[in-house]
Amino acid sequence: MSEVLDIVNDQDEVIGQAERDEVHRIGLVCRLAYVCFYTANREIILQKRSMIKKNDPGKLTTTVSGHVASGQDYLEAAVREALEETGVEIKANDLTAMGVVRADYVQGDYLSNAMRGLFSYQFDGNISDLKVEDGDGAGFVTLPIEEFEKQLDTEPEKFATVLTDKVGRDLVQKIKNQLDA
Repeated sequence: MSEVLDIVNDQDEVIGQAERDEVHRIGLVCRLAYVCFYTANREIILQKRSMIKKNDPGKLTTTVSGHVASGQDYLEAAVREALEETGVEIKANDLTAMGVVRADYVQGDYLSNAMRGLFSYQFDGNISDLKVEDGDGAGFVTLPIEEFEKQLDTEPEKFATVLTDKVGRDLVQKIKNQLDA
C-alpha cells in the first residue's frame, strides 16, 4: 500500500483520500509542497532527482519537493520534506510562503495534477552540509540566480517540468524580489 494523500478540488478543499499510486495513475488532484533554498550570495540550490524517479528522473528541481500527506498542510509537509530530503531541520517560521498554484503535468503514464504549495528558505550553510535522501535524490548543485534563469531558457531539458513552466519562473522571480528588498 502506498502513502495516502488528500484529494482536493479546484478551491483546494479536501474532498477525499486515495493512495499515492492511484492518484498519479488516474490523475486525481493532490497537494505537493516545494521549498527552494537560496543563499545571501544570490545562489539557488537545486536537487538532482534520482534516475529511478517516475517523473523527471535525473533532472534538477527545487531543493525540496514532496507530497502533502493526508491530514497535513503545506507548511507541515514542507518542514517534513526538508528534513527528509536535505537533513536540514527548518522551523516553520523560517520558511517564506510563496503561494499555492494549480499546475498539471503529464509524463507518459504519470499524471501529476496538483495544488502546489511554494516556499523559499534562505540557507546559510554550505552545500556540503546537505544530506541526499537515499533513493530519491542524486545530489545538490548551486547556480547564481541569473545563471539559473538563463539556463532555464537555453537548456530547459536539464530541469524538472515544474521549474521550466510558469510555476518555476514565478518562484524564481519572487526569490529575486526577496533578495532585492
